[in-house]
Amino acid sequence: MTTHAMTVSKLIRGKNKDSTLVFIHGAGGSAGTWMMQLRGLSDNFRVVALELNGHGDTPDRQPDNVQHAYLADIKEVVHEYQRPILAGHSMGGALAQLYALKYPDEISGLVLIGTGAKLKVHPNVFDAIDSGMEKYLQLVEKFMFSKETDQEVIQASLKEIRQCRRSVIRRDFEMCNDFDIMDEVSQIDLPTLVLVGADDLMTPPKYAEYLHEKIPSSDLHVIANAGHGVMVEQPSELNNTIIDWADETLNLPD
Repeated sequence: MTTHAMTVSKLIRGKNKDSTLVFIHGAGGSAGTWMMQLRGLSDNFRVVALELNGHGDTPDRQPDNVQHAYLADIKEVVHEYQRPILAGHSMGGALAQLYALKYPDEISGLVLIGTGAKLKVHPNVFDAIDSGMEKYLQLVEKFMFSKETDQEVIQASLKEIRQCRRSVIRRDFEMCNDFDIMDEVSQIDLPTLVLVGADDLMTPPKYAEYLHEKIPSSDLHVIANAGHGVMVEQPSELNNTIIDWADETLNLPD
């Protein structure tokens, strides 16, 4: 396995808080994915948004095993804090589940957002990526958001995605396509909040329902008028749900 010797880029808000939330972005994302959480949750938590290898300001070391490399990135950040809550969106949610199975004693809970125990990718996604960034962004605009979502929010998200190289986006989706822990997910033994947009076409609510059904200590919350980009489409409801769940479920310091 490749030696991990690098610093993972991250954004941090609420640095004086005792409880930490570490956010993992999805395919082609960056810490910018979580701007509304960095702002909206920092009164309650230390909020850390990391950037995986090759995303944002984290250098790309072009790993042979992408999943191992990304888990090493997460481990580097998790080890800076005392048993943080690990939160992930889509691919980030897949990585959070893998981390919980591999290192359950290192984290205190999970927040799984718009993700599943299996993330099979439609061939059209790879075709779009291979056809160029504009073609891929057209696909994202069509399928990632609820019809109720403001065009300003959509365009800001597309601008964020545009910063990522196509080769990195492709390998992210290849990792997603290989991800399948449907038989193992019930072994996750941590308090878990499962969040999904009611209008999510990429990881539909049935994916979240499966996670809730299989993970023993889990809660499920479906957010109306939101698609796959639920954290930017309905940030207030998502943030408040996380705060309420943490208050009720985890023994967090005051």
